[in-house]
Amino acid sequence: MKQILVSAFLFLLFTNVNAQVKIGGTPVAPVPSAVLELDGGNNRGLLLPRMRKMDIDAIVNPAEGLTIYATDQQAVYLRRSGNWVKMNGDADAFSLPYTKSFSLPNSHVLWLTNNGSGGTAIQGVSDGNGYGVRGFTSTGMGTSGVSTDINGLGGYFLNSAGGRSLVSMNKTGIGTTSPDALLHVDGTTTTGSTIIIDDDDDPTIQFRKAGINKSFIKQQGNDLVFRPNADNSSGKVVLQSSNDGTWMFLDAAGDVSLGINPAGFNGTPLGSRMNIKDNAGINLTLDAPSDNLVGPSLSFVNKVGNNTTVLSKILANNLGLEITNPGVMTLNNGGNIILKKPGSFEHVMDIRVQSGFPVGDYADILLKGRMGIGSAFTYPFNGQPQATLDISTLVGSDADPHEAIRISGSNPIIRLTNGNSEKAFMQVVDNDFKVGTVATNNPGRYIIRTNGTDRLWVDSVGYVTIGGKIGPTLNGPYKLAVKGKIAATDFNVVATGSWPDYVFSPSYKLRSLEETEAYINEHKHLPNIPAAAVVDKEGFALGDMQKRMMEKVEELTLYLIEANKNIHRQQKEIDQLKNQVIVLQGNK
Repeated sequence: MKQILVSAFLFLLFTNVNAQVKIGGTPVAPVPSAVLELDGGNNRGLLLPRMRKMDIDAIVNPAEGLTIYATDQQAVYLRRSGNWVKMNGDADAFSLPYTKSFSLPNSHVLWLTNNGSGGTAIQGVSDGNGYGVRGFTSTGMGTSGVSTDINGLGGYFLNSAGGRSLVSMNKTGIGTTSPDALLHVDGTTTTGSTIIIDDDDDPTIQFRKAGINKSFIKQQGNDLVFRPNADNSSGKVVLQSSNDGTWMFLDAAGDVSLGINPAGFNGTPLGSRMNIKDNAGINLTLDAPSDNLVGPSLSFVNKVGNNTTVLSKILANNLGLEITNPGVMTLNNGGNIILKKPGSFEHVMDIRVQSGFPVGDYADILLKGRMGIGSAFTYPFNGQPQATLDISTLVGSDADPHEAIRISGSNPIIRLTNGNSEKAFMQVVDNDFKVGTVATNNPGRYIIRTNGTDRLWVDSVGYVTIGGKIGPTLNGPYKLAVKGKIAATDFNVVATGSWPDYVFSPSYKLRSLEETEAYINEHKHLPNIPAAAVVDKEGFALGDMQKRMMEKVEELTLYLIEANKNIHRQQKEIDQLKNQVIVLQGNK
């Protein structure tokens, strides 16, 4: 025991005097840079204090740098920055964040090689909102991936949850290190396609503006679709050959417009499916082989499923212009258009133009100026058309003298326009006959007149006026306004609001007769009944007035019931007084 104490004393004395200690090995001075040097030779080491991790955590005010071996975890813990840091060799041994700067030109700060066939040389994982791997650079490459084999991948990004795998916040180059746009693809050094999009579904490229889907390009089955999105109803497909060249518009309704600078395009004229505009005056050219007997043609067909029916065909050749199926229309060299029955030369109708006149007693149509149809306009003219279209009823055994015009078809319609603006129409829809103004003719009215005078008006909101103005406006505030007498066998007034049975509700406050008398003396009319001056100026609604009158009738009924009760009560009191008088007289 004494020997131990002496050794400890000498150890402390040597430490205080020299400020260095060497234990074990050859008894020489410790290395100059060490305060304590342990020399265990080839078979001995340093044994740290040992305890359980829970005991380590229970140490009060542990000093920075304190080192202890945790027996239950078989790991060394170092006290650093107020925390116990695990120092063994597993993934938890490093304290993060770790920051270090190196100056190693043409070399690598970190070089990891995986010689296996399926492992990962470097993997970065962020469980929160951070970055798995992130690189910064001034003029070099923040992150670079290189594959030395044709089957390898220089870079690979995957979001297993279906989210964003790769995000670039600025210009990105593919095939170029100097991109000039957010995405710059340079296929100069490659062969074949520059961009390939594979998708088991329909591959789509979506275009957005301000975060809203506007248009897209899609491979839909075997078809290429290029159009605005369904909710972009005002979007159009626009093709332009140059900044000031020709344009092509395809709007959401499928209507097409071709022409030079059709500024402010808002649909094709007259609701047509296609409009062609050209300042040169040649809007459409049909070309064909040099065989003039064939010539170019235009067919009008009706296609239902796989069945196609030719309705009509226009053919141009050296003989003229022919329209076939169901009839034949030929433009002769003489300047006439002749309509013929199929397979015959019998004239059905002659169309007379400026050069040349048809011979024979046929109906004439003037293509320029007024047009006359009927026996009154036979050649030579016995009369002139008095309107743009003048129809004379046909006479004879083959004609109905009472029928001048017949329009057939599915829901046939006659449109009336003012210039290029449609105003009104006449149409048969199923079994109904409609006559009126169109939706875009907002101020337009439907007017019926007889004997040169307007008799009935229906305005744009549905107000009907008969006979003329009532009040300051033509139709006034009424759905039907009639200036004059109305005769009817019955009227059915639809009630609006509650019928006055509320008068019989216990909660209804019935005015006393004294209050009613005071109201009448002041206002000169019953409560809830308009004054004569108001009726003279505004009239009254029949249904509303009937309801007000019923209210007064029911109130009057309550007054009568109350008066009847008072009469019975007073009669009872009178009878009681009579009996008392009789008794008093009998006692005398």
